[in-house]
Amino acid sequence: MDITVRDKNRLFIMNSNVEERKLNTNIVTDFDQIATATPDQVAYDEMGKVTTYRELKAASDSLAEWLDQQKLAKHSPLLVFGDHQVEMVACFLAALKTGHAYIPVASDSALPRIQSILDTGQPSLVIGIDSFPADQLMVKVPVVDARQIGDAINAQHSFTPEDPVQGDELAYILFTSGTTGSPKGVEVSHDNLKTFVDWMLGPEFNLPKKTNYLGQPPYSFDLSNMFLYPALLSGSTIKAVPHSVVENFGQLFTALPQLGFNVFVGTPSFADMLMLSPAFSEKQMGDLQYFLFCGEELTVKTVKNLEQRFPHAHIFNTYGPTETTVAISEIEITPEMVAKCDRLPVGYAKPGTTLSIWKGDQQLTTSGEQGEIIIAGSSVAQGYMNNPAKTAKSFFKLNGQNAYRTGDAGVLDEDGLLHHKGRMDFQIKLHGYRIELDEVRASLEKSPLIKQAVALPKYNQNGQVTHLIAAVIPKEQPDDPAKLTAAIRESLKGLIMPYMMPTQFTYRTSFPMSANGKIAVKQLIKEANE
Repeated sequence: MDITVRDKNRLFIMNSNVEERKLNTNIVTDFDQIATATPDQVAYDEMGKVTTYRELKAASDSLAEWLDQQKLAKHSPLLVFGDHQVEMVACFLAALKTGHAYIPVASDSALPRIQSILDTGQPSLVIGIDSFPADQLMVKVPVVDARQIGDAINAQHSFTPEDPVQGDELAYILFTSGTTGSPKGVEVSHDNLKTFVDWMLGPEFNLPKKTNYLGQPPYSFDLSNMFLYPALLSGSTIKAVPHSVVENFGQLFTALPQLGFNVFVGTPSFADMLMLSPAFSEKQMGDLQYFLFCGEELTVKTVKNLEQRFPHAHIFNTYGPTETTVAISEIEITPEMVAKCDRLPVGYAKPGTTLSIWKGDQQLTTSGEQGEIIIAGSSVAQGYMNNPAKTAKSFFKLNGQNAYRTGDAGVLDEDGLLHHKGRMDFQIKLHGYRIELDEVRASLEKSPLIKQAVALPKYNQNGQVTHLIAAVIPKEQPDDPAKLTAAIRESLKGLIMPYMMPTQFTYRTSFPMSANGKIAVKQLIKEANE
């Protein structure tokens, strides 16, 4: 049997006996070294507005000096409000250089969410790269606007930190985008981020240096860190796409082939949307060689479509909650996996990370048993900001390491390959059967008549599930929905267990999406039960 480059890389990782790559530097020093070594390389390209590494370093240094002059409370977080402007990135770097964690907030965020982030995050300063709606909120700290930030950048100050950044200091705080309750602020340290970036730039992915990354996920979504820091710490260029372009399909489909990016970072739902355009193909986008997926399940159907569009591209599936710093497992999807798997694996744990499967408080020791995925190691965040009760519920110590209860169901096979089985809270009981909604969705999407589907539980007044509803985007919109439903049922015979077959089908042209580019499943469940 031939050993692929991928296999050689994994053998190297296993035989090197290195639990984790050494943290001799940090994000700040690594970026400054890259910027000094490649000053004229383009670091950021915002729809034709280019910024070199020299310019980005100078901007971040000048902002860092300006921040120091503000005499803010030591290590207090800064809220940075905006879209994909290069000034956002300069502010992130300046915050890191001065020992402040940053809280990125997207400018299309709802006012109650912004207020909740202000109340919980307690920033010492709000930076509005986009216009911050301070007059509609209770803001107790100074707010500076883009003009003031521009003046600080143009002052062209140099910066020398008084105290070097420590690995356990917070780098950023990301607020999760839950559909119910208050958002939780996940505290990610410099060491958390550094170990993630080192892994991304290591032999597991084998990404080229000085390449071009698509910068589409919003900075308030942790998936953005899969392109932001790997790009900046490898001398690469970020091809940033603002939210206004993503929202305008015509503009987006026209712009993408002209960007010339090599690495796609995004959710499967975003890739599915892009494949509505015939231009999203190797024929017109020959530079696109790598797909890195995270944030939601990568389905066999999506990969099959991608393989037809980009037959020579490398497709990676990754997995990891925000609480474990973007992603902690990866695997390159092969045609063999696509042929034999109903649901694709999410990969092997990165160095320094331990995966285990638990039922309640008991760790399972037999491979192949399903339970809750527990993640331990250097990627696990410090907890939820100013929320000790929820921190204690989800974070704990395991063999001396930080560990996190994911709430995700999973299975580890004998080789240590992780299979994600959906959210524990997306498992239901119907007529005595325990059913995973993601498994129903995967089964529905085997029908050649269905483009995309979501399985939704219907509850009675006692909170019991009475039946399943299939929300379907069909390949072709039906003139006769009842006839299409009958045809779908017929096409699924032998492909779905009878007790998993939805009794109600609804047809749509699209699904609601969260700000992070995921299908808003909880919103669909709520709508189905109103």
